[in-house]
Amino acid sequence: MLKWLRGDVKMDFKQLEAFVNVAKYKNFSKAGKALYLSQPTISLHIANLEKELNASLFDRTSKEVNLTPSGQDFLKYALDMINIKNHAIHDISHSDEIIKGSIQISTSSTPNLIILSSVIETFQKRYPDVCFNIAEKSTNLILEDVCSLTADIGLVGMHVENERFNATPLFSDDFVFVASEKSQIPDVVSIEMLNTYQMIHRHPESATRIEMERHFVKQGLDISLIETIVETDDLNLLMLLVEKNVGISYLSKRIYTRYKKTLNIKSFSIRGIQPQKHIELITNKRRTLSPAAEDFSKLIVAMFGQ
Repeated sequence: MLKWLRGDVKMDFKQLEAFVNVAKYKNFSKAGKALYLSQPTISLHIANLEKELNASLFDRTSKEVNLTPSGQDFLKYALDMINIKNHAIHDISHSDEIIKGSIQISTSSTPNLIILSSVIETFQKRYPDVCFNIAEKSTNLILEDVCSLTADIGLVGMHVENERFNATPLFSDDFVFVASEKSQIPDVVSIEMLNTYQMIHRHPESATRIEMERHFVKQGLDISLIETIVETDDLNLLMLLVEKNVGISYLSKRIYTRYKKTLNIKSFSIRGIQPQKHIELITNKRRTLSPAAEDFSKLIVAMFGQ
């Protein structure tokens, strides 16, 4: 934990920005490039900050620069101080023009394809100086990113109940099962008939797979009984394999509609199974979002919220 031993701490925002960027990139040189500062300047800012806090913020013994426990504690405060400063400037000036910077987003595949392109297009017209860093990941990793403050915003394909997060429901989407047009699979199949096909699965950490398995369990069915031929989170590969009749799979109905325009695939249903997935926007309850990230979150809710 941080030990506040002095009452005359005089840290400034340049030190805070240097600290946050070193924590982000885990490298002094990369942090310097991001801030257009030299590595010695970044090192000096960090050294002065550590002196003022009377705490070591980084572990420099390994090849990669990592936060110490004190550094992890201080990161939350540093981000809040920077974001509160930006909020103050924005609110006092009442100027839309000053919103700039970058927004870190961790997202699963469905909201990545359905939400982000249209929201970013709209947002960029209003705030052209904002840039985006987007990473597509499994739900567990998305929650880790939001919890560790690596991501400002998380977009997941399942309902999240956790006291560490603000979870805003956006919309629900039906699952569809998909097969190649070459296959002889009928429009409606029984679970017993499904066992005669090979399955192309998402990875076990995927929200799509977790939700699908949960719906099967509700019906007293075990999806693991179906032979798995491929596991992948690459949707393009998955759909190409389906088209080539390597196996069957499942995905969001909205995503299926997009792929159906270019691929020879068809949808079918399983008797007694009507699964859905829930898309939610996730933020960290302990974090003050930057004006850019806050406005972007509000726009997502306005465009896709229930």
